[in-house]
Amino acid sequence: MIINKYYKYLIKPDVRQKQIIDDTFAAVNFVHNCYLSDLEKGIRMEKRAVDIAARYKKEYPFLKQIDGSAIMNEIFHCQDAGKKHRRYRSENESMNSYCTANLPKSPVRILNGEYLCVTKLGKVKMAYSRPIPEKAVIKAACIMCCPDGKYYASILIAYEKKKETYVIDPDKSIGIDYSSPHFFVDDKGNRVDMPHYFEESEKRIHKEIKKLNRMVKGSNNYKKQKLKIAKIHAHVKNQRMDFLHKLSSDIANRYDVVCMEDLNMEQIASRFSLAKRTYDNAFGIFQNLLKYKMEEQGKKILYTDRYYPSSKTCGHCGYINNGLRIDERIWICPGCGMIHDRDVNAAKNIRKNCLERYYGRRVSG
Repeated sequence: MIINKYYKYLIKPDVRQKQIIDDTFAAVNFVHNCYLSDLEKGIRMEKRAVDIAARYKKEYPFLKQIDGSAIMNEIFHCQDAGKKHRRYRSENESMNSYCTANLPKSPVRILNGEYLCVTKLGKVKMAYSRPIPEKAVIKAACIMCCPDGKYYASILIAYEKKKETYVIDPDKSIGIDYSSPHFFVDDKGNRVDMPHYFEESEKRIHKEIKKLNRMVKGSNNYKKQKLKIAKIHAHVKNQRMDFLHKLSSDIANRYDVVCMEDLNMEQIASRFSLAKRTYDNAFGIFQNLLKYKMEEQGKKILYTDRYYPSSKTCGHCGYINNGLRIDERIWICPGCGMIHDRDVNAAKNIRKNCLERYYGRRVSG
């Protein structure tokens, strides 16, 4: 079984290399705009990307000084977006990135765990934070510059992994219910709280934004202040991702089956005035991280139907309390008189529903 995976590393280019990277960003942006302009003018586009690239290089000789693989990849991106009827890059979308393939004439390789070798750049100092698997083949590298001014390389690798049959034990399962006041509540009554990193830094961010608004737009001080704000946001993002990675890894290692709701987080954020708390929680990212980590180990992540009334259903007798309000955290079942904690009861129902649907047998709560 061939596994394709991205490994992201911090790189530290020198002044010359930064200039080459920035020139490549500008060239890729230019090619992107040329492609869209030709489409709007009704110019007949060649079917092969290599022919389009050759035409652009003939019309604009400065493109010959740029990594040819980066230009080809941008044309592939435009063609792919057109075929799949996806939108092209918007005006506000960052274009500070480009991808280069690992080709015989333009190889991408890691030297001694210290340097990344890329076409046109040569040897770039890198923070080799985690080693790639043995016998892995590097397929491509994406160079990007984040708003905080740091440069990263996202390396695509392919390696062969033996398909191992993992015996799943449905009893080693957990039901998880999303909780906005916390982060999630499981079927055993454990509540996991999300450190709200953005809320902790919000006052500082607003203070720095006020300073920015008093500066002359485009001045050196304005650029420095803008970079300072971007660094605060990057720090908040890194804190959040560190928490989510550690939590998802812990759950994936402890359980064979994880049962969750199929939630639309954008819809939740647009209702009940919960947008800031919902986006700060980043529960959708947590679900994606948990999914790939479970699948890597041959384990299962199961979802209930999006409209399954997990909170309103009594986990004891099955009575559905349609009159349950959103602000009621504790409720008494009219059918059997059982007292329920709303979130714990929902997590138990999610676990039961998933296991009964996928394994066809009743599971004790």
